Amino acid sequence: MNYISMEVISLLLPIIFMLHDFEEIIMVDIWQKKYMKLLEMSTSKPFEHWVSTNSGAIAVLIEFLILLAVSLSSIFFQNYLIWYGVFFVFIVHFVIHYFLSFRFRHYTPGVTTAAIFMPLCLYILYDCTKQFPYGICALAITCFVNSIIFILFFKWLTKMIQTFGKWLSFYASKEK
Repeated sequence: MNYISMEVISLLLPIIFMLHDFEEIIMVDIWQKKYMKLLEMSTSKPFEHWVSTNSGAIAVLIEFLILLAVSLSSIFFQNYLIWYGVFFVFIVHFVIHYFLSFRFRHYTPGVTTAAIFMPLCLYILYDCTKQFPYGICALAITCFVNSIIFILFFKWLTKMIQTFGKWLSFYASKEK
């Protein structure tokens, strides 16, 4: 990828994220309706935390702003170590989509774009690993630390989706 600047590559993270999350935003509600009976009986309940498209979209917006901030700050400081760790976590997130679908034994929102973008993302990660001046130890540590941060952040964000739904309901109930 020597012909594509790292600035452009780093901006692919929020772009691919949004394309992927559009699938989730568009599909979750109708998917939950389609598989309602199966989801009720299933021990694996993907997107159980997603209470509405609106509250889920707020969570997606927060994630997008964080990914955009990481990408832009990486470009500004010309240091892509944190970006690399975040991009790694994003790829792991795709793998989680595969496991959700395999465990649920049906399509789950996000798995299609995960399958489409996975080869490109793996190639970007591989190419960056070769080009970056950071040692493998620094890359592994940033991937590990970013994974821990992501797990904690995702747990918080999934709880906040219900709060976002309450805020939106409160706003809707206010009279003019």
